[in-house]
Amino acid sequence: MQLPRTTFKKLCFLVLLICFRSLQPADDASLRYTYTVNKSGSGPWRQEVKGQVNENTFIYCGSINNCHAIGLIGKKLNVTKTWDLQCDTLKDGLGQVTDQALLMKPENDTIREPLSLQVRISCSHGADGNSYASCDLYLNGQKVLYLHPSTGKWTKVDPGSMQIKEMWEKNKDLTDFLYRTSQGDCKAWLKEMIKSHLEEKLERTGLVKDTAGIFTSASPTIAPDVDQNSSMTMQPNAFVLLFALALLFLL
Repeated sequence: MQLPRTTFKKLCFLVLLICFRSLQPADDASLRYTYTVNKSGSGPWRQEVKGQVNENTFIYCGSINNCHAIGLIGKKLNVTKTWDLQCDTLKDGLGQVTDQALLMKPENDTIREPLSLQVRISCSHGADGNSYASCDLYLNGQKVLYLHPSTGKWTKVDPGSMQIKEMWEKNKDLTDFLYRTSQGDCKAWLKEMIKSHLEEKLERTGLVKDTAGIFTSASPTIAPDVDQNSSMTMQPNAFVLLFALALLFLL
């Protein structure tokens, strides 16, 4: 009995979905950047920004001139094409957030030291394929404002945040920068990280990228100290994927 062409094509798509699903991370991917500026008593102002992917720190900037990779994830991302742009953006943001913190104390006499100001930029990519992003402002550990994702305007969390809201609205350059970073850069960087992660998984299954950027099957090379059985168990997915792709192109 021969299957109808449309039914056979649907079965190929199903095989592709199963293969790609097995290569995707099980959990949602998330990215967060936290700018922190604080001061206590007569001590100096302290500033830092750190980036975390799925709550694992991978980049840290202790000043506007010093950013470096943290841990294994940081070392992997350090070689990606977006790394330098990411560092420059974080250092620029740290300088702007610090300048804003310096203005807050003289303009608002209700703010008492120790003063701790945090701006948290977060974005995530859910299992449903949608992306989400936010930018929140914290004062001494309490969330006081957030940037509305649609309008890009500061929104109060409670009525007592009105004066702080007015202060931050005056700094349009910083507001635009944070909105652009949260809704644009953060999502783009996370997408690049997910792509890099999936490519790494594809290469582990026996697929390698050629000069045209297309994944093709490679002859398996097994090092003497590698368990051959464990290596071979990863091969079927790659061959099934290639077989299904070939059938789709032939139909």
